[in-house]
Amino acid sequence: FNINTDFEVSIIEKGLSRDISYFSKGYQQLISLCMRLALIDCLYEKEKPFVILDDPFVNYDEEKLVDTTKLLKEISNEIQIVYFTCHQSRKI
Repeated sequence: FNINTDFEVSIIEKGLSRDISYFSKGYQQLISLCMRLALIDCLYEKEKPFVILDDPFVNYDEEKLVDTTKLLKEISNEIQIVYFTCHQSRKI
């Protein structure tokens, strides 16, 4: 992964640098979530803010959903997460 000063992400895959728009919407959303969580870690060293997620996994496949769910459960030990979803399959 490469991130420039404008927070534009490119991914090096098989020796080629690919813009994030090359990848699926689910993959783009996963990277965006990770970037935001990393930014929270950088900006808030002592106190952590709460995070509101409004149906963020609409475009995820099952594998990404399972992995992200595990990640959120782990992160929720450190920061409060308010999670909204409108579909039973995305329930955590």
